[in-house]
Amino acid sequence: MTPLLSILFLCTGNSARSQLAEAIFRNMADDDFRVFSAGTQPQIIDERVFQTLKKRGISADGLTSKNLEDLDEQHFDYVITLCDNAKNECAHYPQSDALLHWDLADPRQQEGLSPFETTADILEGQIKLFLQLNTPDVIKNDSNPADFFKLLSDNTRLRILMLIEDEHELCVNDLVEALQESQSKISRHLAQMRTLKVLSSHRRAQNIFYRLNPNLPPWMKLILAVTRTGQPDFINLEKIRLKAQASDSSRTAEVGKE
Repeated sequence: MTPLLSILFLCTGNSARSQLAEAIFRNMADDDFRVFSAGTQPQIIDERVFQTLKKRGISADGLTSKNLEDLDEQHFDYVITLCDNAKNECAHYPQSDALLHWDLADPRQQEGLSPFETTADILEGQIKLFLQLNTPDVIKNDSNPADFFKLLSDNTRLRILMLIEDEHELCVNDLVEALQESQSKISRHLAQMRTLKVLSSHRRAQNIFYRLNPNLPPWMKLILAVTRTGQPDFINLEKIRLKAQASDSSRTAEVGKE
């Protein structure tokens, strides 16, 4: 059984942002995490927290204002601060696996319920992304982010990855035609990406096909998907060449049957 991960949301007063974060996270994460919140200078929970959660159908059971000092001896896998005043308190948790900072404006400084609803909207988006990338069943690997971004910094490698993102798998000849680069150059880049476990390969007949590693960390997959979607015209010419090559191959095959 996979052990539960623990997460602490930390804010100055533990009266608004961190309380919303605790309740929303617990609601979205089901039973995968143990969720806590605390404050460096805890105050009474703002009543608008409960109103906001009730409107969203989220339970507020167990929400209480807690002092950070009461948690000093506890280990957390993640510590997320939600205001600049609390950010420096991450030093209290040097053994935590990850220290994050989400800078959210204090909704208590404005009147009405709307600021709290806006804060809840932001938290839901942040938490959704966090869970997509950090749930206990997500496969981790030893990839270095610096190595990955170095791969993306090369125009040829980036276009290779974008093409494979679109086509799911391509062989060396496909990429040579699409990119109009030498086979040796394409092969060299493919070998480098396979060494870093960004790509995997398999043989089919006489060709070796490359695809994204199925065990690629979700954050890497997300970067590739966002890059492809955010720059939809980036590989237009290469896609046209691939289609033309496929059409030529089909015509040649038909001629061979005659």
